[in-house]
Amino acid sequence: MKKKWVEMNKSNQTVKIIFVARKFENMAGGIERISIDLMNAMAKRGYAVALITWDKESVSSHYQIDNRVKWFKLDLGDPDYPSSFLTTLKRLHKFRYFAEKFNPNIILGFQSGAALFSIIATLGKNYKVIAAERVSPDLWKHVGSTIKFKIFNFLTWFLSSKITVQFPDYIKKYPYIFRHKIISINNPVYPVVSPKNIKRNQSQKFILCVARLCYQKNQEFLIEVFSKFNLDNKTWKLVLIGDGDYREYLIKKVKKLKLDNNVVFCGAIKNLEYWYQRADIFAFPSLFEGFPNALAEALSWGIPSIGLQNTLGVNSLIKDKINGFLVEHNEKNFLEALKILTNNQILREKMSLEAKKINLMYSPKATHDLWELTFKELLIGQ
Repeated sequence: MKKKWVEMNKSNQTVKIIFVARKFENMAGGIERISIDLMNAMAKRGYAVALITWDKESVSSHYQIDNRVKWFKLDLGDPDYPSSFLTTLKRLHKFRYFAEKFNPNIILGFQSGAALFSIIATLGKNYKVIAAERVSPDLWKHVGSTIKFKIFNFLTWFLSSKITVQFPDYIKKYPYIFRHKIISINNPVYPVVSPKNIKRNQSQKFILCVARLCYQKNQEFLIEVFSKFNLDNKTWKLVLIGDGDYREYLIKKVKKLKLDNNVVFCGAIKNLEYWYQRADIFAFPSLFEGFPNALAEALSWGIPSIGLQNTLGVNSLIKDKINGFLVEHNEKNFLEALKILTNNQILREKMSLEAKKINLMYSPKATHDLWELTFKELLIGQ
C-alpha cells in the first residue's frame, strides 16, 4: 500500500479533502471541536483542506481553525432552521460551485445530513464521500425511526464510499449490508498539559457536568438527583457548563427546587481547565452519545465519573467501580453512586489514578493515523 501511495503522490497533486458541517458560528460542541482538530491535523500533514458550512460570510469559529484551511460559507438562509425548497436548491448549487472550485479527492460529512447533501450536490463528480456518524445508533430509540428517517439513513449509507463510527460495538447496530464499509475511528483524548497546582477550598466541593443543555444530555434528571442529594450535603455545588435549548427551562427548575445557591450555570466557556482542576466528581447522565468528548476529557483530568450503564460510548469509557460508576437510569441508583463518591475521598483518589489511563488508549496521533489510513485506502482503491 505504501508503494502505491508514494506513486500517487508523485503523479498527482496534493490530496484534497473537504469537510462539511452545517454550522460553526460560535459552536462549542464536540462535533465542532473534533472536526476542526482533524482538519488542522491533516493540514499540518500536508493535505489541502477546505471546509464548507451553511454559515454567514461574517461569522467566526469558537475553536481556532488553521489558516491553511479554506473556509467556504454558503451564506444562504438560517442554518438553525429548516430551509425552503428554493433555499435548498440555491445551497446545492453554491455547494457544487465551491466543490468544483476546490476539486477534492474526498468529501467528509461531519454532521447528520452533511454526507447526503454533499452527494446530491456533487452528482456526476468522482468524489469519494465519507459519512462520519457522530452519534450512537441508540439515537434511533429516542428520536424514533420514521419512514422518512429510514430512507434518509439508507440513502446516506448506500451512496457513501465509507462510513465511520466511534466504537467497534456500534458497527453491529447497523444493517448487515452496510457493515463492510464501516470503520471505527475514535475521537482523540488529549493529555493534560502541566496543570497548575491550585489550592482547593476544602469546605467547597464540586460536581461537574459539561454538556449541551438539551434532552439528550439529561440535565433535568441530574438536577432532580442533586436536589435529593443536597438535602444532606450543603457544601457541594453542581456546576453545569454548556448552553442549549433547555437553558431557561433548567434555570426555572433550579429555582423551583430552591437550589439557586448550589447549582451554577456557567454557559459555554473556553477555559474548561478552570473547572476540570476544581471538580471532585463528573456527572454525565447522557441518554445517547457518539464519542462522549467531555466525559473523556474529564477522565483525562483524573475526575471520577458517573454515567448510565446502558448508554453506548459512556459504558466504553467508564469502567464500573474502577474509574467511576455505571448505574441504571433511575434517581435511586445515581444518587447512591453520588453519595458513595462524595463520602469517600480515598476511593475518589484511587479512581482518579485509573481515570487518567484513558490518555494511553485514545492518543491524538493514533486517531489521526486511522483517519489518514482511511483516506489512503479510499483513494488507492478508486
